[in-house]
Amino acid sequence: MKFLIHLIVLFFAISCATRQAGWENQTKAIEINSAEKVALVKKAKELWAKRAETEKLKEALNIFEQIHRAQPEDLETLTYLTRGYYFLADSHIDDIEKKKPVYEKAAAFGEKAMATNEAFKKKVASGKTVEESLDTLTEKEVPAIYWSAASLGKWAKASGIAAALKYKTRIKAMIDRVEKLKSDYFFGAAQRYWGGFYAVAPSFAGGDLKKSKINFDKSISIAPEYIGTKVLMAEVYWTKAGDKKQFEQTLKEVLESKYDNHPELGPENIWEKKKAKKLLDNKDELF
Repeated sequence: MKFLIHLIVLFFAISCATRQAGWENQTKAIEINSAEKVALVKKAKELWAKRAETEKLKEALNIFEQIHRAQPEDLETLTYLTRGYYFLADSHIDDIEKKKPVYEKAAAFGEKAMATNEAFKKKVASGKTVEESLDTLTEKEVPAIYWSAASLGKWAKASGIAAALKYKTRIKAMIDRVEKLKSDYFFGAAQRYWGGFYAVAPSFAGGDLKKSKINFDKSISIAPEYIGTKVLMAEVYWTKAGDKKQFEQTLKEVLESKYDNHPELGPENIWEKKKAKKLLDNKDELF
């Protein structure tokens, strides 16, 4: 009887762990002339290059939102917003309750970006699930799929077990699509995701430390310059494996890396080093 009650409570919780998809939200349009748009895009991208600074990132995102209101279907702008709000939540904000709405905002912009593909939009509107509609998305939408999936996953995890269970299948299907369309996207992002997934998931839900290690190693081989892979590996794999020595060694490699000025990843790597230091400072609590 108690088991049945638990099932009923869990089912109710999952059904309530819902959110409105980004494509269901109407954008309040504004008008700007072409000269204003060019100036705004230039300014936003200049600020984006300085996204290691919290206020610069926020300012860039505010401008990108203004551009989005003027051009709601512009995929590039929506991609900046999705990735940017993910980075803001993941690195610049500490409090989990403050992270949640920012991850959700990132996911919503990513879903809007995916819906710029008319075939995807029509299929979802016809009643098909997101999972059933992903086959319409192309390599052009890969950034939108990945950052939306990453954001949705972090939002769901922060929101509790009901949300995590409800969106698990969708997120996995989105990462599968990214890997199929562009296997090396964002410095081994898909393999990095699977490394984390197999480390964190319980064994009955597919968790497997061997598969986790294989995927982390693959991601690092694809892009050793992205030190965030080693940070995640230390946080979820080496802790799960109970190997404190490798945990420390991996994070020391991160802190000694020379990729802070990487043309594409400098800001992210700066923040990944901060995460690495924090993990090392808390190592005795993790083992």
